[in-house]
Amino acid sequence: LTEMAAMETEQSMLLAEIEFWRYMIESRRGNISEQAAERMLHACKLAERKLMMMECTSLQVETRQ
Repeated sequence: LTEMAAMETEQSMLLAEIEFWRYMIESRRGNISEQAAERMLHACKLAERKLMMMECTSLQVETRQ
């Protein structure tokens, strides 16, 4: 895989992870402990941050080419 294709694959995986955590948070609301909800929210925010950083890196790579 080229560097760009690998980045796109990882971005797709992060989007799927974000979607998963959002679904889990919404579907489990009120049925789980506050600590579990916080951990899920933290995992979602971490994936969102990774995606944002990756998108910034992707823009920098495209700008250089």
